[in-house]
Amino acid sequence: MSADIASGDKPAADTTLERAVLGHLRKAEREIVWLRWLGMIGWAFILSRGLAADISWPWLIFAGGLAYTAFAHWRIAGAGSILSSARMTTVGDPVLVTLMCIVTGGLSSPFFPFYYFTLLAAAFRFGWHETLGLLVLTIFLAVFLYLVAPVESPGLSALAIGIFYLAFSAALGVLLARWAQENLDLALDRARALSFARDRARSLLRRLIRTQEEERRLMAGDLHDRMSGHLFALRQGADRAQDRALSDTVDGMSRDIRALMNELHPTVLDDLGIAVAMEEYVAAQRESAPFTISLDIAPELRHWRSLTDAMLFRILQEALLNIRKHAKASQVSIALTPEPGGGARLGIEDNGCGFDPALARPGHFGLLTMRERAEALGGTLAVSSAPAQGTALVVTVPGEAGREKNLHLSDR
Repeated sequence: MSADIASGDKPAADTTLERAVLGHLRKAEREIVWLRWLGMIGWAFILSRGLAADISWPWLIFAGGLAYTAFAHWRIAGAGSILSSARMTTVGDPVLVTLMCIVTGGLSSPFFPFYYFTLLAAAFRFGWHETLGLLVLTIFLAVFLYLVAPVESPGLSALAIGIFYLAFSAALGVLLARWAQENLDLALDRARALSFARDRARSLLRRLIRTQEEERRLMAGDLHDRMSGHLFALRQGADRAQDRALSDTVDGMSRDIRALMNELHPTVLDDLGIAVAMEEYVAAQRESAPFTISLDIAPELRHWRSLTDAMLFRILQEALLNIRKHAKASQVSIALTPEPGGGARLGIEDNGCGFDPALARPGHFGLLTMRERAEALGGTLAVSSAPAQGTALVVTVPGEAGREKNLHLSDR
């Protein structure tokens, strides 16, 4: 987990990685700041218990440690280089621990274990090279501490045990940091594999949607070509026979076939765009829906055309079908508004019974289908609902430039 940053020009991916490393380092340093303050509080408590309020050299050393802690806090909280600040505190912390130990018992000081923490923190913040250098420094400081403030008993054995624990802490920190890095790399590899599989699935779904729409269009055209001639002949025959009942039957068949063709693939969607197609579909739904429908289309989208037109229309169909089947609503409002970058936003709200979006409802695949359609073509779908509070569904699709950027794994 080394935070060493090489200089010079770097690719964008390397720059992103460096920012992530520095962000991790800054977060770690800001958390360590409060541990320093906690140590200073403990140091003040020990000094006050042992020396009362006497102004003597231990308190002067404490004042120096307090100044260092405040300076380190200021450096890390500022906008300066976090890397240089971290390196400064990596050296300054064991020096501060040494001063704390000198006035609180030498090698037997309750602050001596802070050395172990500085080694562990260095292993996780930097790498084994820096940790090894810090280990050499802390061993030197432990020897210095032994010479300046020797313990009465057991002599050199205390120093040897202290050095052993320092080396053990450094090795443990490096080992744990390496395990953490390996687990992180494994998690990143899995995340990349899942992201690739998701993008491939979306690419396949996008092709499937396009194929489905093309098949619907062909079926609608074939239905028109096959039936229009027969219906026209029936109409002529009914008119010649002056058979009113037959004429009404032919009219009903014509309406049903036109409705079926619009369900399969409304020709107006190809000819005049999503705005007119939505108006015609909503007008047809008003005749039979058990709720009122209001439709608001922004003027700038009256002539808007996009490869996502069919997807938006299918989502509108599915949403109104779900409201009819499940919502028990009396009012539905639909709005098509522009989005920055040339995209569009389709909002559908109802005042029905609502539901909890976090709870999966067995056998209900409408929302899943709509979300898959939106995401497969580079858009998003958001649902806001609560029991007895209605439901709001928002579909956002990007403009052509944004759509192509989002769909970086386009058909290959």
